[in-house]
This record gives sequence, structure tokens and C-alpha cells, in this order.
Amino acid sequence: MRVPRAVPQGYGTKPARPAPATAPAAQVKAVAPGAPGSPAARRARPPRTPFLLLVVGLLCGGLISLLLLNAVLAQDSFRANGLRKEISDLRIAKESKQSAIMRQEMPEAVARNNELQGLGPDWDTARVIDPDKPAVGGADDAAKPAGQERVPGTGR
Repeated sequence: MRVPRAVPQGYGTKPARPAPATAPAAQVKAVAPGAPGSPAARRARPPRTPFLLLVVGLLCGGLISLLLLNAVLAQDSFRANGLRKEISDLRIAKESKQSAIMRQEMPEAVARNNELQGLGPDWDTARVIDPDKPAVGGADDAAKPAGQERVPGTGR
């Protein structure tokens, strides 16, 4: 034997809703669109202006921050380029000074500078270079440290 279960009220089938009664066209009153009872007033959307201002403000803030970041990076780039140019200029100046020094150390330039200062070769005392005799004013063979004595027949 089967006992029927109790079904809670409101569960299961729903009662059919009655269709709204439509008023005849003659009975409908003309309502202004902005009036409190109008359908437009009941379905009013929130205003779009604050949201649009927020979006535009965020976009402008992002754009300004990107421009500032770009300006800072460009400033560092300009500084690095300036330092590279300065190093290049200093290197060129160093090379030109080295070449001027090398030109002044050449035998022709030394002789010309000596003549301008009144100096010249001393023709009164002749020096004869003899490989068997030590140079005048040089170190004696006895004064040389061990291992650096002259070896006869080698010229050293």
C-alpha cells in the first residue's frame, strides 16, 4: 500500500497569471515623457556623464604619465649623446697634441730649435768611437755588476 506524499503549497505548478486588461484607446490618457507616471521615467538610466568623465580622465592621466616617462628617457638619451660627443672631442684633441709633440721630437725640428736658441754642434772636440775602449764618462768594466761583463769577440 502506497501513501501519497504531501506536496508543499506553492511548490510544483504555478497558477496562471491573468492577462492584463487593456484599456480601450479612448480611456488612455496622454502622459508627457518626463512626467513621473510616464514609462520613460520608470525606465530611467543612470546618467552617463560621470562615467564618461571618469574614462576620459583615466585616459588623459595615462597619456600624461607616458609623455612624462618619455621625456625623462629622452633627457637621459640627450645627456648620453652629449657625453659621447665630449669624449670624442677630447680624444681628437689628445691625438692632435700627441702628433704635435711627435713633430717637435723629430731630428729636423730639434736641430731647428737648437739653431733658434743659438746652440749648434761642438766641432772643436771630436769623439772617436772605438769598440775596444770604453766610452768617455761611461761606467768601467770593473764597475759593472756580475754577469754583465763584456765578452771578447762578440761586440757586446
